[in-house]
Amino acid sequence: MKKLFCTCALWIATSLFVFFPKANADEFYVSPDGSNDSIGSMEQPFASIQRAQTAVRKSRTEHPTEPVTVMIAPGRYTLDRTLVFTPEDSGASPDQPVTYRALPGGDVVLSGGVSINDWQQANGVPGLWKTRIRKPKSADNTNWRFNQLWVNGRRAIRARTPNDWEFFSLLGVAEEPVKTQPKRFRHTFATNPNTLKTLQALSQEELRDVQVLAFHKWDTTREFLEEILPDQTGFTTVGDNMKSWNPMTRDSLYFFENYLQALDAPGEWFLDRDGWLYYQCRDGEEMTSADVVAAKTERLIEVRGEFENGNHPVKHLRFEGLKLRHAEFRIPDEGIRSWQAAMNVDATAVQLDGCRDISFIDCALEHIGSTGFWFRKACHDCRVERTRVFDCGISAIRIGEEKLVPEPVRTGGITIDNCILQSGGRITPHAVGVWIGHSSDNAITHCDVADFFYTAISVGWRWGYDQSGAKRNKIEFNHLHHLGYRILSDMGGVYTLGPSEGTTVRHNVIHDVYSTRYGGWGLYPDEGSSNILYENNLVYNVRDGCFHQHYGRDNIVRNNVFAFSEEGQIAVTRAEPHQSFTFERNVVYFDQGTLLGHSGWRNGVKVQMNQNLYWRAGGKPFDFAGQELAQWRELGNDQNSIVANPHFVDPDNYDFRLSPDSPVKQIGFIEFDYSQAGVNGDQAWKELAASPVFPEPYVVPPPEAMNLSDHFDQDSPLSLLRIATLSDEDRDALIQLAAEPDGDGRCLKVQDAADLKAGFNPHFYWDPQYTHGVATMSFRIRLEPGADVRCEWRSKTNPYRTGPNLHFGGGVVNSKRRAKLVEIPTDQWIKVTVTAPLGKQDATWKAMFEFADGTQKVANDLPCDADWTDARWVGFSSQSADGVSYYIDDLVMRVRPNM
Repeated sequence: MKKLFCTCALWIATSLFVFFPKANADEFYVSPDGSNDSIGSMEQPFASIQRAQTAVRKSRTEHPTEPVTVMIAPGRYTLDRTLVFTPEDSGASPDQPVTYRALPGGDVVLSGGVSINDWQQANGVPGLWKTRIRKPKSADNTNWRFNQLWVNGRRAIRARTPNDWEFFSLLGVAEEPVKTQPKRFRHTFATNPNTLKTLQALSQEELRDVQVLAFHKWDTTREFLEEILPDQTGFTTVGDNMKSWNPMTRDSLYFFENYLQALDAPGEWFLDRDGWLYYQCRDGEEMTSADVVAAKTERLIEVRGEFENGNHPVKHLRFEGLKLRHAEFRIPDEGIRSWQAAMNVDATAVQLDGCRDISFIDCALEHIGSTGFWFRKACHDCRVERTRVFDCGISAIRIGEEKLVPEPVRTGGITIDNCILQSGGRITPHAVGVWIGHSSDNAITHCDVADFFYTAISVGWRWGYDQSGAKRNKIEFNHLHHLGYRILSDMGGVYTLGPSEGTTVRHNVIHDVYSTRYGGWGLYPDEGSSNILYENNLVYNVRDGCFHQHYGRDNIVRNNVFAFSEEGQIAVTRAEPHQSFTFERNVVYFDQGTLLGHSGWRNGVKVQMNQNLYWRAGGKPFDFAGQELAQWRELGNDQNSIVANPHFVDPDNYDFRLSPDSPVKQIGFIEFDYSQAGVNGDQAWKELAASPVFPEPYVVPPPEAMNLSDHFDQDSPLSLLRIATLSDEDRDALIQLAAEPDGDGRCLKVQDAADLKAGFNPHFYWDPQYTHGVATMSFRIRLEPGADVRCEWRSKTNPYRTGPNLHFGGGVVNSKRRAKLVEIPTDQWIKVTVTAPLGKQDATWKAMFEFADGTQKVANDLPCDADWTDARWVGFSSQSADGVSYYIDDLVMRVRPNM
């Protein structure tokens, strides 16, 4: 009783002199020391928020025009079920809301987790601890399974191989339907046998608890392990079919997760089928006193209005100062299929439907397995302000839906202001920080969005120019940084899709956006992005373009500073007949790569460029898509642009303020204060946003050289059609497996057609990743009369250089620098063997031809291009007559070290 009296005295001091509640407003109090049998007063508080909620409903019925406030004392409140708010929980008006407010003096934590205690040292292994887990309040004593664990407020890592921030690389993937499971597919992965060592001792049951997470371009796929191949060259999983436009492929990064043998690093944990939880403690952790929490409740808060029948929303409801923590996300038994931005994973800690005027102010949503907030259906005029969303398994905030729903039930008018949104995608790395679907009139302002493996802010959900529900969205004054980490690809600081009239992207600072192989862009208008204004943004330290437009219409890129892209600074991919964008009054400063990136510039893209300043550090020369400035201007570009040093104060240390003698006034550039981007307010809030130490980007290892052996009689992860890129203009019949002419097996058949757009199609190629040693390729080829076929080895340089090259046609074989190497027949198999050294210039190669009658012909000392040194593109192309085919069989390519 003495403790309760002291606590109440503190409430009197804080409540009366800090919050100034209205004299006629109802107030209820909640305390961990309270009782749900009490009256909910300051002196006799409730013990739970649910009990206070019941009292609020009664008060609102008795006093329908009055505000109601629930004062919540510091402490941890366990949510063993979702806290649901319905229309009867609404306030009277914007000025008379229902408010759930944290009292000062400590954190008010609403936790969906369960404390884990009774730790003991395990197996005599230093630092390894264990405890026995039972399902809380389980009558049948069954074991409790969970996917998230935190120790002293820090996410623990489920045991994985290789360890955190390390990855294996796939050598190849094959897919086939599972006959006994409709719509399920078996994936067979080829890998280095050394990667499977820790899995070999697992039982079949243990093996099927292991998860595989693979990274491919902008997606990830999570599947459960099925088996290790008997020869230890790979493993299998079962999941959904791979998307043709983004499958798992050779060089996809991956790791194994969730088995005891992988528990070998501090901070890792594993829960076995017998209920034993193992944890390898980090430095400084004392497990006998550590605060260990496992997630249990999946959704912490749900605001559920009625919007389909009668339009009865939840409205005028405020949450202030609450810390929501420990929401679970249970990985489905079928795994998680790839889907852009993880939009197929709906798990959310706070979900809102049918809402008006709902606010979360000075809150925190931390340490969760799911998405933070989702304003899903029919939400309007809602706010999240000065709130931290930190350490989430999926996204921080999601607004709207993937599908375009009718206007009355379409979410819009959501404000996310002055928020810290950091450290997401911990379960689905392809999730974005903030996602806006078919939703308009939203504002994302003064936010710090960082530490995601993919895009920071994604706006719109329409690929192409059809109707979009994303209009007039405002993305302004945000600090977007430390994204990608060279683990995924095809991302942006701000990513947009579809027609977006009225949308503005202004006054943002974007930096440190790094992809694994391509597509780490600052500003990224993707497919169909149109009518967007990009203005007064600072973008620097990105992978391959401060600004990149895939394709779109009538965007304006004005008065921005773009600096330090590793590759093309300003990039465009697709040229279209309309104007793609206007590029004016921008400052572009770079020290590597090209000024203009990607293929759109050379393909005649329509861009209005004028009054820009371009400068390469040190005054080094550069061109404009292969042209000198004078030639570029003859095409109507950059008539009033200048090449000059902008005189930044200290660009090498990212101080992009302008010196007084800067020439930017010549182009009409207006200096803007980029320090205003990011969170604002008191210094402590700013310091919290800046407090994380972000890891250095992952160092992508060079791909392993790929040896190939395909006799086309059976599919495998390393078969040609699995690893090669096929260019058949969407006519699958042009490159396919077929019965071998005059034989019993199968071979590859390539058939030409007269109406193909490109004369070199159909063609196919692959990258063997050969840079050193001696490479040998052998194959059998059979030509129909009229066949015209080329085989080339090329470098990765732009423009490429050519090594070994053969031209089959007209009864002879020619090479680039030597004619008529040998005469050849049609309708007969010929074996060809090509050998070439790698890694040195001025190399020569040789070719050997073996005919059906056993005779051989060798061509020696064939010259390569003088500066060709590596085989990074090997392919076959056809320029044959209409309907004419050629056949390939027994294709083998290998590299061996220099002797």
